[in-house]
Amino acid sequence: MKKTIYTFILFLIITLSAFAQIDNEGSFIPLTSTTAPTKYIVSGWVKETHTVLPVTYANSSIVVSVNNPAVIKTINCVPSGAIIDGWQRIIGILEIPPITLDYYNATIKIDLNCSGNTTSCYFDDIRFYPYEGSLKSFVYDEDTQKLMAELDENNYATFYEYDLEGGLIRIKKETEKGIYTIQETRSSTAKITP
Repeated sequence: MKKTIYTFILFLIITLSAFAQIDNEGSFIPLTSTTAPTKYIVSGWVKETHTVLPVTYANSSIVVSVNNPAVIKTINCVPSGAIIDGWQRIIGILEIPPITLDYYNATIKIDLNCSGNTTSCYFDDIRFYPYEGSLKSFVYDEDTQKLMAELDENNYATFYEYDLEGGLIRIKKETEKGIYTIQETRSSTAKITP
């Protein structure tokens, strides 16, 4: 399902000062309110190394916390749903409390956690976006610049496969129940005999 070249490092921390960009470091600034909670969705995919594939992964999680310097809010998102092609989705909702001047120096921290001594965890397609929003992602082949995958608002992929001449031959859709071929095309050029 996912290629390891698109895999995130096992441990990632995103820290933002005062929920505002003070300098040119980074481009992620969540909008917050001083009067009402603000909801964000955090999601991603995880693959754990096991000799026998379990029903669900239990050694990985995404932990999101809002700090100032004490913890204001924390959520622990764990894998859920079916394991698809070795990957399981993680999804959760973070409700950021109203940010007042007392919390001006608040930060957001996102940890990709992997516990267990013999297990390795690979994270991919990590997303953090407003609850009312919608997000699509696109993956292009580095050499041909052809569209290889499109990730929808639920972080499920549509895969595009091409023949050696660059023609689209197959489209596959990832769902909660697995990956299905939804379109397949075969073509050939007629050969002229002298």
